[in-house]
Amino acid sequence: MLTRYRLAGAGPALAAILLIAVALRLWGINFGLPYLYHPDEPGYVAIAQNMVKTGDLNPHFFNYPTLFFYLNSLAYLPFYAVGRVLGVFQTPADIPAPILLVGGAGMTPLAATFWLGRLLTLAFGTGAVLLVYLVGRQLFGSRRVGLLAALLLAISPTNVTHSRYITPDTFVVFFAVFSLWAAVRVYQRGRTRDYVLAGVMAGLTAATKYNGALILVCIVATHFLRAGWRGWRDRRLYLAIAASALAFTFATPFAIFDPAKFMADLSLEARHYATGHAGGEGNAALWYVTYLWQAEGLTALFALAALARGLWMRTKPVIVVAAFPVAYFVFISNFMVRNDRTLVPLTPFLFLLAALFLVHAWDWLYRREPGPDIVLPGTRPPWARGVAGLLLALTLLIPLTGTIQGANRLTTVDSRETARVWIAQNLPPGARVVLESYAPYVDPQRFTVLGVYRLILYPPAWYINEKFDYLVFSEGMFKRFYREPEKYAAQIAEYDALFQAFEPIKIFTDGGYEVRIYRIMAH
Repeated sequence: MLTRYRLAGAGPALAAILLIAVALRLWGINFGLPYLYHPDEPGYVAIAQNMVKTGDLNPHFFNYPTLFFYLNSLAYLPFYAVGRVLGVFQTPADIPAPILLVGGAGMTPLAATFWLGRLLTLAFGTGAVLLVYLVGRQLFGSRRVGLLAALLLAISPTNVTHSRYITPDTFVVFFAVFSLWAAVRVYQRGRTRDYVLAGVMAGLTAATKYNGALILVCIVATHFLRAGWRGWRDRRLYLAIAASALAFTFATPFAIFDPAKFMADLSLEARHYATGHAGGEGNAALWYVTYLWQAEGLTALFALAALARGLWMRTKPVIVVAAFPVAYFVFISNFMVRNDRTLVPLTPFLFLLAALFLVHAWDWLYRREPGPDIVLPGTRPPWARGVAGLLLALTLLIPLTGTIQGANRLTTVDSRETARVWIAQNLPPGARVVLESYAPYVDPQRFTVLGVYRLILYPPAWYINEKFDYLVFSEGMFKRFYREPEKYAAQIAEYDALFQAFEPIKIFTDGGYEVRIYRIMAH
């Protein structure tokens, strides 16, 4: 009789995966502080702080919906309470706001305010890892699928990176996976409370980022997979949609109370994605596929294989998972702007599909019987185990390597810091300095500082006529054009004109990041 082996409980393995997720996200989470290199963090922190300081729940900013801002502002309540007990704050107005010269060049007088927001993001990123495990275990009936998918999310360079930023991207991942988990309950149980929960979570996903509204396709898919085409008559589907709308309104109430500003900002964000962003535009579908291959490696390929197999065999659980990423990928591929943060909501769904494929492959190589945790040993040649192990190792190695490299970059001193120190020590006090986005922080109390989005907004003569003394160029801005010379020939010509008109006095390349400082001679 063949011996049957069962896997031990998932508790220790899941705890280890969650610890890995936390450790990787903590690694480098204090990057830059007290200086602020992320272009968006200071503005988002200021919005959350203003709500606490003024009591005005209207963020007066709707490029993103408001759940992310409300969650961050709630985190300030215990933060302020502790600070008041310690004598750091007397009133909420004492919480210092970040100082922003231009995008990617700022500083915070109190680093703890950024630790607060980044740790909140980390908590939601880790929570998403747990939810992915629960979905894999519940939908596919396999702890192994859940654990492997959770591990892939825990080490994903895309997700680890965005789990350190005070931005809504990791929050939308959390709520999207929560919505999927609730949709699985609709598929497997179909109770009214399941429909309501799924709708609420979908609404909260949309209230984190507008594109998250597409998670509704999961609810629709699970409903019809369970009820068939007669499901059109089932009022619970419409109840879920209504619950979604109510949850969105509850979490973004000023879409109703300040509709003019809401529509203006929403339209502005839509135009931005439709018209382009320098250095991040064009060929969106190809860019996303290439990015997934480079960042996540074999995971993307295995997810596609699981999707193809599931559709061919009409496997309903695969369709449940695939509904959102397929719809979402088609949606974002039609925009001009493309970037990793737009792609990040679909990654946990890919990890679930890839984990399913790998478990099936492992079972085939080991000749498992049907059932998630039963193995028949010795029915394949020894090399089969080596192939299975190699597949798993390669799947994990590529993203883990990228994650470690990303953390190393964050913890390596680069030219933004060395140039900042050099400027403070070598430029004469009171010098008139212009810097572009992503440049080093230049102390506005020591120098007269003007921040501009990019220095080619003005020709050389303008800087001379305005009697500026120095220009500070940053790789984060000017090099995006030089990387695509055919697309940005006009911008390159304008930068070349500035480089030729003025005297280079210092060029930094520390940490693989370039900063150039030029002197304006003629006044």
